[in-house]
Amino acid sequence: MPTYYKHETEGIVHCYAVGNYTFEETYSNYKAALDDPKSADGINVLIDVRQSKETRTSDEMRSIADLFAASSTFKGRCAMLVSPDSAVRYGLARMLSAFADMRNLKFSVFLEEKSALAWLKAKKSFIDSSDLRP
Repeated sequence: MPTYYKHETEGIVHCYAVGNYTFEETYSNYKAALDDPKSADGINVLIDVRQSKETRTSDEMRSIADLFAASSTFKGRCAMLVSPDSAVRYGLARMLSAFADMRNLKFSVFLEEKSALAWLKAKKSFIDSSDLRP
């Protein structure tokens, strides 16, 4: 199963991408995670692409940002985990972060899961743009 999600941490849905998969599989996985009844009370998201072999286009990254912006369950924070040996995926994650920022969403890129989860669980600071989300 190359893309899947789990509710592993309270208030956070973990989305995984492993090996090879299509953009449609990725998009459908994120949509299913956001639409899952377990997400109804509002969630933050951890996207883990450390085991991914895929790259995406800028249009595809923009589509993902649009999906999260349109979600009524997304609280506004998404941590993206990338492998430290993949400069390309790190760059794509930073691109997604920029597209998300344009939509008043807070996406951040991490190399370690512990740091990503701590950021997702932390209280929002007064300068956090996700506070602006309706």
